Amino acid sequence: MPPRLTASDFDQDLLILFDAYVHGNLDRRGFLDKAKKFAKAGVTSAGLLAALSPDFAAGQQVPPNDARLKIERVTYDSPTGSGKVRGYLARPASASANKLPAIVVVHENRGLNPHIEDIARRLALDGFMAFAPDALTPLGGYPGDEDKARELFGRLDQARTREDFRAGALWLDARADSTGKLGAVGFCWGGGIVHWLSTQLPQLDAGVPFYGDTPEPAEAAKVKSPLLVQQAAVDERINADWPAYEAALKRAGVKYIAYRYPGTQHGFNNDATPRYDAPAAKLAWGRTVAFFRQQLQAAPVAAAAATARLRGTILSVPVSFSAPSITVRTRAGEVMTLAMAGNVVVSEVYPVELADIKAGSFIGVGAMPQADGTQRAIAATVFPESARGTGEGHRPFDLMPDSTMTNATVADVVAAPEGRRLRLRYKDGEKTIVVPPDAPVVSFRPADQSLLVPGASMSLTVQEHEGKPVVIRISVGRNGFAVPY
Repeated sequence: MPPRLTASDFDQDLLILFDAYVHGNLDRRGFLDKAKKFAKAGVTSAGLLAALSPDFAAGQQVPPNDARLKIERVTYDSPTGSGKVRGYLARPASASANKLPAIVVVHENRGLNPHIEDIARRLALDGFMAFAPDALTPLGGYPGDEDKARELFGRLDQARTREDFRAGALWLDARADSTGKLGAVGFCWGGGIVHWLSTQLPQLDAGVPFYGDTPEPAEAAKVKSPLLVQQAAVDERINADWPAYEAALKRAGVKYIAYRYPGTQHGFNNDATPRYDAPAAKLAWGRTVAFFRQQLQAAPVAAAAATARLRGTILSVPVSFSAPSITVRTRAGEVMTLAMAGNVVVSEVYPVELADIKAGSFIGVGAMPQADGTQRAIAATVFPESARGTGEGHRPFDLMPDSTMTNATVADVVAAPEGRRLRLRYKDGEKTIVVPPDAPVVSFRPADQSLLVPGASMSLTVQEHEGKPVVIRISVGRNGFAVPY
């Protein structure tokens, strides 16, 4: 099989031309006519268009019939929009009827195609309830052809369509199997819808727009949810409006992080097209999942607990550490100021590669049990040799419902279609862990309190002392790196 084409295989001006075609600024005939000058060596304009168009089978990561998932096609009411809207709902099968944090997945300007359904399945495997509405419902739904879908999309009443996504988010949030924690992720047109939802829904707990149009700057004052803004570097149409909107977000005090990935094209996360950039997409998607875990999955921890873990973000630290304390916002949204023990241990959590997990490594894996008896990794930690044996064993974990933690020695590592398959041995038994390619892999090392800066991602170990919670250990990321658990 020949290698898949990438953006570097095409002239940049052709990619710009294709972007105009994709977004309706140029029709098919116009693209084919203008693309003639890029056709060479027997490749026609139509051949170039075919090469740039999605190949959904090549980009699929999770099969639609994956036994680890429960998939439903559902219909919800949209009284101020299109009346009735269909959508694609994915949940981990192992969750049964347990409540899960919920994420709305918003497609590009072609409706609910197979790539967006695959995105929903990926999120479900990471422990979320993912729901992808189809904006083309009033016109019969996604037609199975990208050109036809694009043509139908141009016929939608955009005001009603936006209301359909508002209604879909509210429907999802109100479900009995939702925890009441709500996120949204969208791509291109869908990224713009996520930005819009963040100005409309005060109950939105996290938004991740990928290369989406921003609202008017005056709308930024309405944003209540934290945002993770993902941008392509070569994307003038979208990036031109970002500085003004970013300035408005800052004035409004909105909590946001923005990343722009060097050398990437608009649509770089879509692994069904040649514009896909695998390293950038892996990094961006890992950040997306970590952000949703940070904002949606943690439950409030009672201050009276003898020992507890708090995850979230540092808001402030004292200027002087003579009477140390730290103020944090937990992933549940609770703001807490906590005393720090005089001998508080600070560790830096930093990213390593999946290839760093080898036979003989001692690792810790937060995971979700699967129907076949294996565990699917949420994240993995490679322990330094000095910490070998720490917490050895398999036990429940407090990251999310039904999650587990296994600290053990790697007996063997086998490449598998779904990632790396690890066999872990500990003193009382062994577990098989599947580590998907997008699962964060980290290690840790000693650090000092200079890493405790506002905005840093952290995990605190809190212990009761004389009836009050005191921080005895802090794990923290540097320069915006998100601590996975």
